[in-house]
Amino acid sequence: MPILFEETESVFQKDPYQAALAEAKRIAEEKGIEMTVESLEPVHLGLSSYKLPVGDTYVALRDNVQVYPYGIFSIDPNFTALGWWNGAKTEYIVDWLTKFVYYTQEKSATMPIQPVFKSDFTFTVETETPAPTVDAWISAYVVLPATSKGQSIRR
Repeated sequence: MPILFEETESVFQKDPYQAALAEAKRIAEEKGIEMTVESLEPVHLGLSSYKLPVGDTYVALRDNVQVYPYGIFSIDPNFTALGWWNGAKTEYIVDWLTKFVYYTQEKSATMPIQPVFKSDFTFTVETETPAPTVDAWISAYVVLPATSKGQSIRR
């Protein structure tokens, strides 16, 4: 059963950047670790390009790492949906229909529901045609230790 926004308001953030900064500060104060906030890049997910793999991608987060997805950039006319799950598809969060993004002038859009991942998660990329990747990228902020800057966030 999908999680509705009203039922889990604390799971979603209205300003993901400010939420990421606040969480980085909280972890730094609580654990004494210098933290930073970065925009999600391919290296964070162990990828080599700004193309999303089609199908399920499970991300086991390293300690003291959090992900704040907030939007999508897409130049792929066949990219139809982006689904989000907690864990290894253990708790469904939301599917976001993305086909319209290709038709916008900016080729980008903000997700109406913006989950926060403080532990493992899965995202699912759906497409109309068989392909290994889509020409699209998730806009997100990553909270991570400063010593891990520019590195993979996966365990």
